[in-house]
Amino acid sequence: MAAQAPKALVIFDLVSTLTDAAPRYVRAFADVCAAHGHTPPPEAEILEMLGNKSLPDIIQHFIGDMPDDLRKVFMQDCNSSCDALLRRADWREELFPNVREAIETLRMMGVTLGIYTGTREDALAAQLAYHGLTDLFDARYIRGKDNTRDAGIKTADLKAAQMADIVAAFRRDAGNDAVFVVIGDSGADAAAAARQGLDFAGFARDARKRDEMARAGVSHVMRDFADLPDFVMRFIRPAGNDNAQAQLAPENAPQGKSAARPWSPPKP
Repeated sequence: MAAQAPKALVIFDLVSTLTDAAPRYVRAFADVCAAHGHTPPPEAEILEMLGNKSLPDIIQHFIGDMPDDLRKVFMQDCNSSCDALLRRADWREELFPNVREAIETLRMMGVTLGIYTGTREDALAAQLAYHGLTDLFDARYIRGKDNTRDAGIKTADLKAAQMADIVAAFRRDAGNDAVFVVIGDSGADAAAAARQGLDFAGFARDARKRDEMARAGVSHVMRDFADLPDFVMRFIRPAGNDNAQAQLAPENAPQGKSAARPWSPPKP
């Protein structure tokens, strides 16, 4: 008889993990720098900070000290510019290859899907809707950033707190033997998962990201989301029976499109 695996939750970072949104963030920051009279920094340097640093940290790094009122306007302009690009007819943003197929496969395996991210809650909702992913993730296990509530919190600290909250919620619903796997693309993601004692797999699509994962001490690294289901099964396979074929509990198997609770965007 096939062994029964515990209920499992895979928690994804959003930007530069599921969505190839980094070019939009870089473009928005560069445009706002120019509009405010600052020389836009090199694209590679901005990319290096995305996922590891918050917007205030990035502004401080490239521009330096600013009066609080000007910093607030600069941040608002960055957010507005980034949001506006996604709505432009001539802007095209893609998921990374095989993302959709991989998460649909996990759903068919009965795995629950969640998201943690330093992205604002409304921008998170917009990205999921843009890519047609909203229905694949469970609203109970999605955490985004609130710029008022989370002001001043470092990115790694925010992500660790989000993971802790998601884990606690899933354990209440699925039991204390639930299995968790975190998927992210940055050193901050890896550090946050380690602080919570969670299994982590890094997504590193290029040499720069692979170097970052190596520096963070990440041992499980994938280059293509086509490998994701196999990565996840390494973590949720029943302990002490590595040759057993895992079989998820029937009550955790998907029952059509209505099985997952789609996340409702925050009300304005």
